[in-house]
Amino acid sequence: MEFGSYRSTGPRVRVRRRGELGRRLTRRLSLVAKVPAAILQRANPPEPRAVEITAIAPDKTQLTLPAVSPGPVSSVVASVLLKFRVCRPRLLLAGSRAEVDPAADVALLHGDVLLIEDSARQFNPIGDTDRRYRATEKLLHAEDEFREALCSARELYARHLARNHPEFHDVLFQPLANLAIVSAELCRRLQGTLESWDAENFKPGDLFPPSFWEAYWEYLERYGTARRTLDQLQAAEDPLLHFFRLRQAAARHSPSSLLLLPARCAAGVSFPSAARQNRPHRAPSKYNLRTGIRDAENHRRRGRDENSRPTWT
Repeated sequence: MEFGSYRSTGPRVRVRRRGELGRRLTRRLSLVAKVPAAILQRANPPEPRAVEITAIAPDKTQLTLPAVSPGPVSSVVASVLLKFRVCRPRLLLAGSRAEVDPAADVALLHGDVLLIEDSARQFNPIGDTDRRYRATEKLLHAEDEFREALCSARELYARHLARNHPEFHDVLFQPLANLAIVSAELCRRLQGTLESWDAENFKPGDLFPPSFWEAYWEYLERYGTARRTLDQLQAAEDPLLHFFRLRQAAARHSPSSLLLLPARCAAGVSFPSAARQNRPHRAPSKYNLRTGIRDAENHRRRGRDENSRPTWT
């Protein structure tokens, strides 16, 4: 018998391997314990029960919509959308204005008021002949929705987290709050540019001062810490995750997807060279900004976002 390739292992290595084996067995046993419950739930689905949803129609009238749970929210609001001829429906939770997942079960809306809005925008005729005006207009609309999504995190998660789990508040949601302020400032600049439009002197770079790039660069630096914190909570099956699920209910975005939302929105931005002339020393260029965002996306294995913002020509 040949022992040339054999390597002895010391006591420390054996102890470490026993620890790794124990963790793997613990995870597998936890999965085995959860499988029978999942099988029984599929074999015995919950009985349908009638529920009522309080909704605000596009004309601001209050409605009481009958529904059956389990069932998606989209099936309940379909008649309202048809009645008011909504072109681009947007479902929100009153108060937080968090976007609602149309596929969520109607029972998750218990205790909440559903806002049904038409997010179709009216464009200025100037954009019919000026592509830069129309691109700026579309960017304003997209940025306003993005800002609203960031602000919804405060009412949906951050405020309750600060009261019950203050040690996680700054790590997880302060980066989103900082970007919400930057996004609001960009909306004001875009609105002011459109109101006093000067096609001859318009420079896209003026819309994005150094502070804008610096804010996104700082977000990427803090995103890793927030992401690792959520991963650690998930690995430890921390009760805080149950708190997040209760707060999310029918909302589309979880804390994880909210943290990834700024990276996804910025991944589609392609600014001209004029927008990069005023960047500070530490601010990223167009290429390394997108590289950093792509690394963050690859970390979560979520792929690139298909939605992109308009570019100027």
